[in-house]
Formats: sequence, C-alpha cells, structure tokens
Amino acid sequence: MVFCNEQFQEVGCKVKRKWFIAVIILFLFSLPALQVLAQNAKTEELHSYIETFLTENRIPGASISIVKDDEVIYSESFGVTGGEKTKVTANTPFLLGSISKSFTSLGVLKLVEKGFVHLDDPVIQYVPYFTLKDKDSSSKITVKQLLTQTSGISTYDGMAISDLGSNERTAIRNNVDLLSKTELTESPGTKHQYSNANYSILAALIEEVSGQSYSEFMDEQVFSPLEMKHAGADGDKAKERGYQSGYQSWFGFPVKSNVPYDNGGAPYGYITASSNDMVNYLKALLQKDEDKLVREELVDLAFTPHTQTGETRYYGFGWRITDPYSKEEMIWHSGSTPDSRTDIFFYPTSNWGAIILTNKEHILEEAALIHFRNGIISIMNGETPINAEKNTPIIQVLTLVIVLILAYVFARLLFKMKLKQPIKHQKMLFIIGVIITLLSMIIIPMLIYFTSSPWHSIKLFAPDVALLTVVLSILLFGNGILLMLIGKRNKF
Repeated sequence: MVFCNEQFQEVGCKVKRKWFIAVIILFLFSLPALQVLAQNAKTEELHSYIETFLTENRIPGASISIVKDDEVIYSESFGVTGGEKTKVTANTPFLLGSISKSFTSLGVLKLVEKGFVHLDDPVIQYVPYFTLKDKDSSSKITVKQLLTQTSGISTYDGMAISDLGSNERTAIRNNVDLLSKTELTESPGTKHQYSNANYSILAALIEEVSGQSYSEFMDEQVFSPLEMKHAGADGDKAKERGYQSGYQSWFGFPVKSNVPYDNGGAPYGYITASSNDMVNYLKALLQKDEDKLVREELVDLAFTPHTQTGETRYYGFGWRITDPYSKEEMIWHSGSTPDSRTDIFFYPTSNWGAIILTNKEHILEEAALIHFRNGIISIMNGETPINAEKNTPIIQVLTLVIVLILAYVFARLLFKMKLKQPIKHQKMLFIIGVIITLLSMIIIPMLIYFTSSPWHSIKLFAPDVALLTVVLSILLFGNGILLMLIGKRNKF
C-alpha cells in the first residue's frame, strides 16, 4: 500500500510539473499579446486625454508624436489651421517658438565640429559688426556665453528686437544692429538671462562664418541631414513648404492671426517644422546620431547643465535640463510665438520623448499647456494624469467688468456736466480727478514694468489684455478730466 501511494505521488508530481511547464510556456507566448493590449489601453487613454484638453481649451489644431527608442509609438493630428482651415496632418508645419534655439545651437556646433568656430572665442571675432553701447563689454562676450544665455543681455532687450515681422533677407543682421545702443545688465558669464538676442547674434555668426544666409545654412546643414522635408527658416520657404499662420487667443477663443512671419526671428523662434520633421529630429537626439547631428561629445556638451536656472533646472546649449545626472533627467524646451505653442522633451535613461505642436497662444494660457505635457508624461509612466484645469480668462473678464463700470461712470459724469447743477465737495472731486488722470497715464508703463515686456510683445502675446488696458486708460483719463471740470466749474 505504501508502494502504491508513493507511486501515485510520483505520477501526480510529474503531471503537476507538466501542467506547470505548459502554463509557463503559455504565459511566455501570451506576453506579446498582453503587451499589445496594455499599449492599446494606454494609447486610448492618451488619445482621450489629448482630445479632451484640446476641446476644453479651444485649440484649433495640434500634432503630437511620441517616440520610444527608434520607433514612433503614437502619432496623431487634430483639427485645422490657417485662414482656410486646412486639416492638420503629420506633415503640417507649425511655428516652433523657442525650440528653434536648439536648431541654431546645432548649427553653431556644426561649425565647431569643422574647426571654423571655437566656443571660448569672443563672438566679435566672427561677427565684427556686433557691438553694444559698452564696446569693451561686448568684445568680451564669447560664443559659449551666447549659447548658455549668460552674455549679460537682458530678457527685455531680447524681446525688444523680437517679433518685428520683417520679410527682409538681412533681417538677422538688422536685429543685431539694433543692439548697438543696448546696455548689459550683468557682466558676461556671471548670470543666466534668457534672451532672444543671444540667438540672433549666433545666427549672425552662422551667416558670417558660412557665407550663406541662415536659412540656406539650416537647409543644407541641419534640415537636409535630418530629412526635415517641411521645415523652413525664412518666410518664403516656410509658406512654400505648407506653413499657415495659427491663432491668437481672445478671451480663450481662437482668432485667426494676422501676425506676419519674422525672418529675423527664425534663429530664436520662427523656424517651422511638421510633426514628422520633429520625429526625425527626436530620433536623432535619442540615438545621438553623428551622421545627422554632430559628434557625440558635442551633443553631450549641448545637454550639459552649464548654468542653473531653478532648484533642479539648468540650461545647456539651447536646451533645458531638469534633474540632471539622475534617472528622472529630462532634456526639453518649450516654445511660443504669438500664434503657436510647442514642446519637445525626452528622457535619456528610458530613451523616449515626445513632440507637442499646437497653433494657439496666449501668455496667460501657457500654464495649462505645461500641465498638459505633464499629463502626457504621467500616462506614459502608467500613472493617473492630473487633469489640466480648463482655461478661464479671469483677468480679462475682471478687467472688462472694470471697463464697463468706468464707461457707466463716464456717462453719468457727462450727464451731470450737461445739467450744470450745483455739486457738493467740488474741491475733493477736482483732487480725485487729478489722481485718476495721472493713474490713466501710468497704467501701460506699469504693465510694461511688472511684466518686464515691451508693449509690442504684450499686444502680440496677450492682445485682449492689451486692448482692455488701452480702453481702461482712456476711460480713466476721460473720467479724470470730467471730475476736474466738474470740480472747477463754480470754483472752490
């Protein structure tokens, strides 16, 4: 009996082993199918998240692609662009905004690789016409300091020569010439100050050293090796390759932009490219492809955290770096023009990244787009995204309410002026009128001061706020004058 029990146990063990092996084999064969199902579920969640965000934030058109290793794992286009409301595809060019700086950086590094430029040389060695108000200081600014945004030229001075809408072939040189009266706000090499002027000067360097226009150089040395067939770095080529302008935001609603393409802005913000173009760029960055970029040590130099800009944030050569030298290191750059908002980012450790191209912009809506990027990252990491808040134009609505109240007060004061009835506290009304009139004269200068932005930039990136501010100033001025007239009518 004992023998029989042992025999049955042995047979049972063999059967169990066979079943166990069969289950393991079945599991291994089903793994690819399970991975496909998981990826499909993630793609559906991602697609739903993107569509919801674009709808809630009234973004007319977008194109979004995600790359893992050397494979595109997500690529979708949404909506329309341009006055003709052309359907957006993966080949539709968008203005890249400040992502353009990474291309200008790559162009400079191409010249460094060939030995034509040295990073620690003064830029005046390559661009002899470049000068600032203090000629001695400008002669000390190096190529590397321009790349890392530590030249000493301020953000404001960079914006002062930005978005000028020039269609001239000499627009880049013209912009650099405009800096001749500019004063440095910091000594070269001492402080990071993000400034479009730095990359305008670098583009001038590219033109002087190569003997080509910036646009021609980028076509030949950057776009062509990367097979960026719809990319352009001047207005004519951009439009020829399919670019149509986007939309400015008025009270959260898209309004077709009439802001002209700026040839002088290409090196810092006006390069155009499609999602497919940017996929090729991102693949080359992830693989550090020397045939399409530059040799690996120069790529690494571009991604090196040269100067700190925040608690965990740094700046390289036209790139931002968050959490460097960690598993969570992210290399990225966002971009904005008056009618577009974009993002590119990638994680070197996990070797994946994404491109986000949208065609509507307002300075007060940019926070929502940062949340949008973070939501995409969360989904890709298998986490639940924090939904970006639906954009509400609170500042514009509040300002509009004040404008309407002032318009009502103005009408009442005008009515009282016509009645010519005796009014109490005339002296006080006169003093209040003087104060309000003076206030009307400083509202726009105050807005410029507190935003550190030239007035033309405010008009382009927040057109509704700019218009309301002008109307507010006019109504304050009108109310102030009426109060002074009423207060002085019968003398004190």
